[in-house]
Amino acid sequence: MNCKLITPMLMHGENTGIAELRPPAIKGAMRFWWRAIHGNLTLEELKKQEAKLFGGAGEDSAIKSSFRIKLVTTSLQTEQIDPLPHKKSNFKIIGYKENQNFEIEFIGKNFKKIEKIFELTTILGGFGQRSRRGFGSIQINNQEPITDEYIKNLIYDINLQFTFNIQKKRNEEYPYIKNIEIGKEYKDKDKDKLIKTISSATHNHNKDGMFGFARGQKRYASPIYISIIKNGQNYQPIIATLNATKPIDNNRLQEFKGAIL
Repeated sequence: MNCKLITPMLMHGENTGIAELRPPAIKGAMRFWWRAIHGNLTLEELKKQEAKLFGGAGEDSAIKSSFRIKLVTTSLQTEQIDPLPHKKSNFKIIGYKENQNFEIEFIGKNFKKIEKIFELTTILGGFGQRSRRGFGSIQINNQEPITDEYIKNLIYDINLQFTFNIQKKRNEEYPYIKNIEIGKEYKDKDKDKLIKTISSATHNHNKDGMFGFARGQKRYASPIYISIIKNGQNYQPIIATLNATKPIDNNRLQEFKGAIL
């Protein structure tokens, strides 16, 4: 699959001073979104099916992944990137520049299904640091226009039992998708404005950590996942609202999303 970075990507290995496009990180993101569209499963069944597809540690022996990822790409250009564009700062992180192409190949069983999971992952989320806030967004080249209907059909191709209306038991609360919304269009020249808008909205609406935080050893992953898609020459924010494991003020949630959409 031929892909293009449409926003800067902050992906690293152990050495955070070197940008690295890592298959394990890509698979980890795919695993996350696979879980997110399987809220219809019990926690036990979710873990069982996930292990068959992505691999995992079983009680008696490890389960091997049904596929592997091969990156076919030339060396991508890097630069110092501002991860917090809403404020003036000299803080920079090494990362990959946008508007660069790379190729990814999936090898193993059911690779067509795996490709669909990867495509969904590129639409709903990014890769690397700040992926919940528009960084690391990828476009699959020659992709059909991304609409609400296109996303729903893609999800159903992966999970025929998917539904947005799920009633879960308290002990089965994991971040499954509750809602997906596509925002207004930004022209190519205004793409940086879109990234800044997402960063500003996060800063203004998340001062108490309701929508995610990382303070020392304490972390809470945001239930609001904001990615960026490209249709033609225009960019759009796309927000996936996930099931939150902590209480969320719905009015504040709508204000936060409204500042972006």
